Amino acid sequence: MQPLELDQALARVLAHAAPLDPVDVAVKGARGAVLASPLRARWQLPLADTGTMDGWAVSAADLDGGGTPRLLRGSESAAGHPSAIRLGPGQAARISTGALLPAGADAVIAQEDIISVDAEAIVVDCGRTGPVAPGHFVRRAGSEVAEGELLLGAGVQLNPADLALLAGTGHPTVPVHRRPRVALVCTGDELLPIGSTPAAGQIISTNGMMLAGMVAEIGACPLEPITLGDDRQGTIDGIERALENADVLITSGGISVGDHDHVGAALSSLGLEPEFRRLNLRPGRPLTFGRLGRTWVFALPGNPASTYVTFELVVRPLLCRLLGLPIDWRRPRTSLRLAAPARGAGGRLHVVRAVAEGELATPLQQQGSGSLRSLAGHNALLFVPPGVGELRSGAKVEALLIDPSTRR
Repeated sequence: MQPLELDQALARVLAHAAPLDPVDVAVKGARGAVLASPLRARWQLPLADTGTMDGWAVSAADLDGGGTPRLLRGSESAAGHPSAIRLGPGQAARISTGALLPAGADAVIAQEDIISVDAEAIVVDCGRTGPVAPGHFVRRAGSEVAEGELLLGAGVQLNPADLALLAGTGHPTVPVHRRPRVALVCTGDELLPIGSTPAAGQIISTNGMMLAGMVAEIGACPLEPITLGDDRQGTIDGIERALENADVLITSGGISVGDHDHVGAALSSLGLEPEFRRLNLRPGRPLTFGRLGRTWVFALPGNPASTYVTFELVVRPLLCRLLGLPIDWRRPRTSLRLAAPARGAGGRLHVVRAVAEGELATPLQQQGSGSLRSLAGHNALLFVPPGVGELRSGAKVEALLIDPSTRR
């Protein structure tokens, strides 16, 4: 099976992918989910005229003469405790911020514009208030959101502010695309749990944590990573368990052709017929993809940079599609100018970690597939085409921006 170019591989991954079926979830648990259908306001906001200042609700007509008018004290309207008494001519009602405007009132005078208050009346300083028209310090009913108004369209990934708007306009639940459940399996006898102290030949198992974070950042649901040793039957059993509740399975490591690489054989024994086994890519050449029943399966190489790059370029677009997001969500492509040379990888596409600053990109010194440092220090991936020995400083290069907000 010949290695595929990156665009060919991605086309195969996405060929039959569609957003997962909609489900109704509680609005308070929908952060990061993607709306499956548009939502409209079930009622207007605010529901009625409300005051925007602590002070006194009045009829603006009572202040037409200016000066220092004296108004008789009427009822009180507090937030959550509206006045049930209509305000008569020449009367004022105490009102707090956010409280409903009493019937008969159409304006609010701020407390600091009152000259005096006693048990019977208040005196207003119209010299300080200036002309008072209906609506003065009043938030009109429906001024923010009209009943039936479109709030959010399908395809919006919900953030906390979106959820507050939906809850406040009558939506205790929201229709969203189901989040894909992603099983994560890392393999290797050399892997130790985080917090351990490695001896010679051992390393801390970081790929599972990294992948779980990348999956969660998109809005999908990572399952607890599993670590397996280099044992064929143990690998088969572990992957079979991981498949039970997964929409997507991602393995890391054990996919090459060494004596201790058992992932490929394990997947074959479970019935996987791969769509492809290798990419014309550096880092990340040994990548197997296929379907096992309803589950998308990605067997990624185990070196951290290879795991990271293949997830970003091949797995992430699928998860975005399943969630109902654009496949390039928060990953814009652009053209940058090199601030330093970028090496090619012979006949393979070379994905170079770099730092983007404005319109310039500086490749990082460390580009090895096992370099954790290069993953923590970059904000762009540069694409050096196959067959290019080196792109010189000043050359234009296609780039994928990992986090556009970090560009300085």
